[in-house]
Amino acid sequence: MTADIWLAFAATAIFFVLLPSPLACLTASFSLQRGRRTAVATLPGLALGLTTALMLASVPIALVALYAPRLMETISWAGLGYLMIYILWSYQDPKIAGPIADNDNLPECRHARIFGCLFSQSAFSLRYALVLAAILAQFVDLKTPVLLQLLEMQAIFVVCMMIGGTIHVLLPRRVLGRKRNAANINQASRKPQTRFISRRAVTAGYRRIAA
Repeated sequence: MTADIWLAFAATAIFFVLLPSPLACLTASFSLQRGRRTAVATLPGLALGLTTALMLASVPIALVALYAPRLMETISWAGLGYLMIYILWSYQDPKIAGPIADNDNLPECRHARIFGCLFSQSAFSLRYALVLAAILAQFVDLKTPVLLQLLEMQAIFVVCMMIGGTIHVLLPRRVLGRKRNAANINQASRKPQTRFISRRAVTAGYRRIAA
């Protein structure tokens, strides 16, 4: 990999992990409710899980690059379109835009189970496998050994996941605050007819009590 591709892939990987997602919110929630010491479980679970997903995603990309290289350009364009959809989806996901409270129950308490929770939700999710395959398709160079490139990307990806996960651990309120801000806008409150009916109902209630 050239230095330009190396830097571009690293920037893309960090951007990917910093996007709002259920994994980001789960990592931040553990840090906020159980303390930053949960990083010893959440960071390895997140990094190892997403790296496993990257390995699974790299298999079909490697097979196409080795045995059907003419299809790589088509896959690259399709992957670019999916990446755009994924970014929009990340901000519109009900799990992200939904309400959250500081006392929301978390699935696990012990570090080993926290690690397993993050790992399972990241490694075996079709959502992340597809987007990682789309990312790989943008950076694979058919003029250089494909397997060597994928190994280098794996190493870069692990480091980037640790950096992004550390940001979620150190700034959990920022991650979850973004989620709360999206949730505070009630769809019904945007409709003037709904507000009018609500006001009339409240007024009628007060009049009934006064009578």
